[in-house]
Amino acid sequence: MICLGATQIAKGKMSQGLQLLKKGQKAAITADSKGMYAQSENILGAIYMQLAMREAPINFSTIAKNIGFLAKNIPIASKKAEEHFNKAIEVAREIGAKGILGMTYLDLGLLYKLKKKTGQAKECISESIKIFEQCEAEAYLKQAKNALESL
Repeated sequence: MICLGATQIAKGKMSQGLQLLKKGQKAAITADSKGMYAQSENILGAIYMQLAMREAPINFSTIAKNIGFLAKNIPIASKKAEEHFNKAIEVAREIGAKGILGMTYLDLGLLYKLKKKTGQAKECISESIKIFEQCEAEAYLKQAKNALESL
């Protein structure tokens, strides 16, 4: 359900996708699947971060179909992204899910970079680098190092 929700959002069905993501989160909690829950929090953080970044223009038909969702969420997107990333970090740390933890720290660092909070961005991205080195996740490690250099 979580992946389907993310897919629906990518297709421009934002409200429906968010509802599916939240249903998926409830199912993960019910099943005591903390890894899936942590991943869903990271996905939600990434979605809200994309709204906050507003890098890619949204076409008119997508705006028209999602006007309520966008009006409600764009003004608070940065805050919501940070909340979801922090929850993902908390749960991933609790269960020792280093992959999710590293990716979420990187995403949170990129959010802080967007918000011009350079010190916090460096801390988060540096933490992601440590984790990726431990996991030997070379592709993510390279991405994190590039992000740190860009600060």
